[in-house]
Amino acid sequence: MLALQYNDLKEAELGYTHEVRWEMNKCCRAIYGGVSWPGKRPGYAVVVAMDLHRRFDSYEICVLAEYESPSVRELVRQCDILDYTYEPKKWIGDWKNDAADKFIRELNSEKTKQVPKFSVSLTPMLEMENLYPYMLDELHRLLKPEQKMLYLKGALVTNAISGIEEEDLAELKLGEYPAIEATCFAVITMLTDQKHLKERPKLPLKQDRSYSIGARR
Repeated sequence: MLALQYNDLKEAELGYTHEVRWEMNKCCRAIYGGVSWPGKRPGYAVVVAMDLHRRFDSYEICVLAEYESPSVRELVRQCDILDYTYEPKKWIGDWKNDAADKFIRELNSEKTKQVPKFSVSLTPMLEMENLYPYMLDELHRLLKPEQKMLYLKGALVTNAISGIEEEDLAELKLGEYPAIEATCFAVITMLTDQKHLKERPKLPLKQDRSYSIGARR
């Protein structure tokens, strides 16, 4: 059986579960999660993967899975499932949300000492005054057909992008389009971090294929 390749991830349907997770991580430079809590629209979580190999002056990124829910509790629970399934290096979002913080603490209190806790890292993008113009500019840049670097594979963010009028951009606030926010939290943070990522250490030839919920690479 041929080893899993990044192109396999890029071409797989959203939410496809790969049987051997260490192989999925082995063919990626990084995997990140992004989450935006419910606001004017349902909250949204997404997992994205970055190719190992540079193309143009950066790395390709594709969406692996997504989830949408108006319930903060359900979104936290699903993030934990995505965390187990895809093992992202980190989750990016807003941990200052009181409801989300409560449910994350509740979730982690149910785990044993052997199971890593779920957590969300705060993104400095939340402090930006013109958040939406910045995010949309970055998405359009990455989606340019002649130099495409982001593959959404029909994720919900695709419709969200097309539904925004340019004259409304400056008025949009956090929570308006969680699918755009979560995707940008993960993708932009990953692109920023990759500049500082060292070469990944070589993995041993054999891997322990037994896993516990929440286990990380």
